[in-house]
Amino acid sequence: MTSILRSLVLFVLTIAPLAACGDLPRPFEGAGREGDPSLLELRDTGTVRVEGGDDLPEGASAHLARAMARALRNRDIPAYSDSSEGGSYILRPNVETSLVEDGAKLDLTWVLMRPDGLAIDTVRSSGELSAEQWFADRPGGPEENGLLVPQDLAEKVRELDGIKEDPMIRTYDGLVATPADEIAFMITGDRSAFKAAPFMKIALIDFSGAPGDGNTALSRSAGALLQSKGILVDNREIDENSVILSATIAVTPVENSKNPPVDKVSIEWIIMETNGSELGQMNQNNVVPHGSLDKYWGPVASLAAQAAVETLEGVLGQIATRKKLQLRADRKTLSAR
Repeated sequence: MTSILRSLVLFVLTIAPLAACGDLPRPFEGAGREGDPSLLELRDTGTVRVEGGDDLPEGASAHLARAMARALRNRDIPAYSDSSEGGSYILRPNVETSLVEDGAKLDLTWVLMRPDGLAIDTVRSSGELSAEQWFADRPGGPEENGLLVPQDLAEKVRELDGIKEDPMIRTYDGLVATPADEIAFMITGDRSAFKAAPFMKIALIDFSGAPGDGNTALSRSAGALLQSKGILVDNREIDENSVILSATIAVTPVENSKNPPVDKVSIEWIIMETNGSELGQMNQNNVVPHGSLDKYWGPVASLAAQAAVETLEGVLGQIATRKKLQLRADRKTLSAR
């Protein structure tokens, strides 16, 4: 019994750093851009500094930036555009334009960045501006400085001050409405931005290679931990809202090991789309007393799954955001294994 307990302690000490430091905390490195969330952690709260577009006339650029900042504020995200300083996030529009009969067509790529310039994600949108809107003057007056002033209150204050709404505002507000929803969801994960967004489902499939009850025990432990975090586990109805989590396990004797003999435990976790394309992988390696996992894995399965889920949870959240799905359910999650 003492040797088994010692092995469990060793398992915890060696597997826990997967979510900390060293070579293993980059489990999704090299998975490719489309399936590579890069483990970039979005900050919980903070202001968004919206920049103007370089490929727009000065007035149109200012109108566009103000409109996006205004749209984000209406979605309870502090945002501003009339400054080149500060910001917990920076939102920059890359604009491609083409002339049409009475104005210009815009293809916009909004790039959400950290202050150090590292891109977090992008949102695409498009629209058209008339010649008058394209060559509009800069918006008059200072930007509304209350970062979280509701739109109706801002309009009342404007009326009391005798300031008429610039007719350009409605045009640019319409231009940014859809990308503002996506950006708000990207930053906060707030479901109100996508009220109809379904939940992402995790299908635990193809746990193989382990001796004894390891395949079943590891799958059951991973499913229970995911559900405890409000993440939907569903192996029965796999559709476009599902991603697959699988694990390949190998337990092999370590040759020339000192007494007592030990086995090497290797677990390769893989997240993939339902069509089989890989989103990423993570490897766990450890040693346990020889033969201790030949029949029952017991607490070892729970410890291995816990270390894996702690690392995979953030990545699953970013995959859900990329797919415009909700990660966590408000109701009790179901398990359909």
